[in-house]
Amino acid sequence: MALTVIRTARPSPVWQESYVRVKKGQRLIIDADGAWSPDLQNRTGWCGADGVPKTPAGDGYLHPGTNIGALIAKIGSDVFAVGSRYDNPAPADGVIFLAMNENPNNNNQAGSLLTQIIIFDE
Repeated sequence: MALTVIRTARPSPVWQESYVRVKKGQRLIIDADGAWSPDLQNRTGWCGADGVPKTPAGDGYLHPGTNIGALIAKIGSDVFAVGSRYDNPAPADGVIFLAMNENPNNNNQAGSLLTQIIIFDE
């Protein structure tokens, strides 16, 4: 049996609580759809949950090495890339938080993503 929850992810580097709690190793699926735009410094660049193609984030971003603007998640202290689809065991026990992979000093984002979070019984 599975539990499905729908959440809207805002385009922000501030962690947004999903109110969904998982246990380490529990199967977790997160699907995301929509369009948002990270702060690209004086230009607009719309993208989906996979972020701006071929534009890995550097130091100072929430998840360096993952595309700028990608959907990312955090459970406990574990931060991981979600993109448009994540289907893996939960890396830790705790509540799922969502965010845009963005530099916390940037504040000119737009759009939103609709996320579907599915957790399966162990």
